[in-house]
Amino acid sequence: MSILLDSPVDALRQYVSFPSVSADQSFADGVSGAREFACSRLKELGFEVDLIPTPIHPIILATRGDPSWPRLVIYGHYDVQPPDPLDLWTTDPFDAVERDGRLYGRGAADNKGPQIVHMSALARVFRDNPDYPLHITYLIEGEEEIGSPSFRGFLEEHKQKLQGDLLLVSDTGSPGADQLVVTTGLRGLSAMEVKIFGPKQDLHSGVHGGALLNPLQALMQACASLHDQEGRVTVPGFYDAVRPPEQWEREELAKLPITEEDYAKFLGVPEFFPPPGYSSLEGIRFCPTLEFNGVGGGYQGEGSKTVIPAEAFAKITCRLVPDQKSEDIANKVRQAIEEACPSAVRVEVELKGGGDPYVVIPPGKPGSSGQESELMKKAFSVAEDCIESGFGTRPIFLREGGSIPIIQDLKELAGLDSLMIGLFTNEDNLHAPDESFNLTIMDRAINSFEEFFKQLI
Repeated sequence: MSILLDSPVDALRQYVSFPSVSADQSFADGVSGAREFACSRLKELGFEVDLIPTPIHPIILATRGDPSWPRLVIYGHYDVQPPDPLDLWTTDPFDAVERDGRLYGRGAADNKGPQIVHMSALARVFRDNPDYPLHITYLIEGEEEIGSPSFRGFLEEHKQKLQGDLLLVSDTGSPGADQLVVTTGLRGLSAMEVKIFGPKQDLHSGVHGGALLNPLQALMQACASLHDQEGRVTVPGFYDAVRPPEQWEREELAKLPITEEDYAKFLGVPEFFPPPGYSSLEGIRFCPTLEFNGVGGGYQGEGSKTVIPAEAFAKITCRLVPDQKSEDIANKVRQAIEEACPSAVRVEVELKGGGDPYVVIPPGKPGSSGQESELMKKAFSVAEDCIESGFGTRPIFLREGGSIPIIQDLKELAGLDSLMIGLFTNEDNLHAPDESFNLTIMDRAINSFEEFFKQLI
C-alpha cells in the first residue's frame, strides 16, 4: 500500500503535520520529522537516499536509475516559514484541514504540496513501468526559508553528484487553477541592514533637542535619497547592467488572465507606482527594485515618550534582474547610503547576502542557444502539451518577481538549466496566515506530471 498512490492529500496532510520551521531551533523535532517523512516517501519510490550534513539542516540527496540514462534533477525544500501570527489562523497551522477545495496548513503550498505532486506522479509511472529509463536525482534542502546558507558550500563539494540534463522545480507561482505558468526567470536578491548612530544613549528631546541631528531624521533622509519622485532608484550605476525584456516576453505577459484593475483590487491599493516606462505587471517581472522592509528606532510603545533615540535602523532588499550581480549592487547601495549620511551621525551598512538573478530562454524562443540537451528540448515541449491536457490551457512563459538564489547557483556550479512549473497561486497565502494548497491544482498537476514523466523518455 502506497499513500502516494492511494491518497496524495493524506500524504500532504501528514507532511504538513511536521512543523519544520528552519528559522527557529525550538522546531528542531518538526524539521527532522519532515525530513524523515520525505526520505521515507523517496525510499518507497525505490530511491537510494543519502543525508548530506550541513552546519544547520541536512540536505536530502536521493537517486534512482542507471547513471548512463538521461539525467533529471528534481529540487524542493522540506522547511517552512514560521506560522506567526498564530491568532490570524483559522485552524492550527500544523493540523492540516480541508476546506472549500483547499488544504490549509503551513507549508501546504510552499513547498510540500508540489513535492507530493511530483512524488505521486512518479509513483504511478514506476507502478506501470518499474524499469522507467530515466536517471532521477532528488535534491531536497531544509534551509530554503532562511536563505539556503549551506547550499553553496554543498554544491561546491557535491556538484559532481548533480550532473544532469535538466532541473525540475515547482516552487514558483501561477495565476490560478485554469492557467499555469512556466517560469523563465527569477529575480536576484541583495539584502542589507543600515544602522545610524547618534548620541551614546537616548536623550530628553526638550533638554537636548536642537543641538544634534536625530538618527531617525538622518536615516529617513538617507532612505529618501535612494529614489527620485518617479520611483526610479538613484543609486549610481544601479541600472547599468539591466537587460531589457525580449519582445516575446512582453507578448507572453499579455496572455496573463489578469488586468491591472484586478491586480489592484486583489492587493487593496488605490493605484500603482511602477517604474517609468513599465506597467505594474511588467514591473514585478522585468524591473529591479530597492525596497524598505523595516524601519525602527526610538520609542515604540503606547502613548508618547519624548526622546531623541541613540540609534535607528532600516532593513533593505533589492530585487535584481539579468544581468545585475548581487554583490555589485549591494556595494553600490552601501556606498550611496554612506555618502548620503551627514557627518553628524555615524552609519554602518551590513550586507546580509543574497543571490544573482536567473533566466532561461526556452528552446525555440528567439535568443535561445540551440545547444540545449535533448532532454531539455523535449521537456519544455512535452510540458506544454501535458499542461494543456491537464488544465485545459497552454502554459504562459513568464519571468517571476520572486527569488530562489540557489537556482542560479545550480546553473553556475552544476550546469543545470531549469524547467520551473508554478503550482501555487496568490490565493495560497504563502508566508502568511491560512496558507493553503488548491486541491484542484493538485489533482490536475498529478495527472499532468504523470503524462509528462511518461512522455519524457
